[in-house]
Amino acid sequence: MKLILIIYDFVYDEAIRELLARIEVPGFTEIPLAFGTGESGKRHGSHVWPGHNRMIFTILPTDQAERFLQALKAFKASLAERRQRPGGIKAFVLRVEGEV
Repeated sequence: MKLILIIYDFVYDEAIRELLARIEVPGFTEIPLAFGTGESGKRHGSHVWPGHNRMIFTILPTDQAERFLQALKAFKASLAERRQRPGGIKAFVLRVEGEV
């Protein structure tokens, strides 16, 4: 099992949800308002640093996690092809060793 943590600019919310649905992710936990600083700039929800991120956590079997990550890579590549900034989307994968 894998835990996937997706952190993304809120403008990609619909696309991320479509990917989750296409891969038939059975459930996830969402943090709808996250602030931070990273490669794509600052997002602090203020007039100086506008915008915000969202976070989604999901636990998937390894094969389904790989399918989701491949779909996410393809989405980011399509943004670059359309000359839109591909930044603002990161996914981290952690091994799940147990559940209580």
